[in-house]
Amino acid sequence: MSSNKVLPTKLNLIRFKNELKLVSTIKRLLESKREVLLIYLRTYAAEYEKLYNEVNEALKKTYNSYMQAVVDEGITTIEKIADSQSHSLSVSSSLKVIFGVKIPVIQLNEGSIPEKPFSEVETSPYLSEAYDEMREALVKVVQLVELESTIRSLAAELRRTQRLINAIDTSILPFYRGSVKYIKSVLEDKAREEFVRLKITRRILERRRQSGE
Repeated sequence: MSSNKVLPTKLNLIRFKNELKLVSTIKRLLESKREVLLIYLRTYAAEYEKLYNEVNEALKKTYNSYMQAVVDEGITTIEKIADSQSHSLSVSSSLKVIFGVKIPVIQLNEGSIPEKPFSEVETSPYLSEAYDEMREALVKVVQLVELESTIRSLAAELRRTQRLINAIDTSILPFYRGSVKYIKSVLEDKAREEFVRLKITRRILERRRQSGE
């Protein structure tokens, strides 16, 4: 909307000035929100990087132990043990709110992880190591998924916040500032015209009084 299309009245001048103050306040709040979101993102990104490296190391150890167990027991035996297990792994999810942003919370139900389906005495010790390492790695993998979801949610909110700030800077604030400037200019012109008319009127009245004398 063009600012020179608004009705240049004193009432509108007051209204647009008040709305300009409100929009400026909203912008400051959005900028504060953006800064807080950036702080959260940096914090979670650092946690994610640390946990990501831990997960990589844990999975490497698990894979090495598993391959040693395959060498000792044979792939057929390992596959039979794996096929005998039920798919009982489960996770639960909920939501928490961080600075107005809904963040997923994911928890692994550790009780759903199957117990060792083999005897540590009769099988390769590497197979037992692989089981223990995988159990620990699963907890960290779920934590990593939660952190990634958190970062995605915060980043999406940051983008939305930045778009709002951009819209205020490029469209809303220029409209209100232009409208206030336009109305003030028109009212000042009218005031000057009124002043000139009054001055001329006074001179005419003064001349009439003088001529009547």
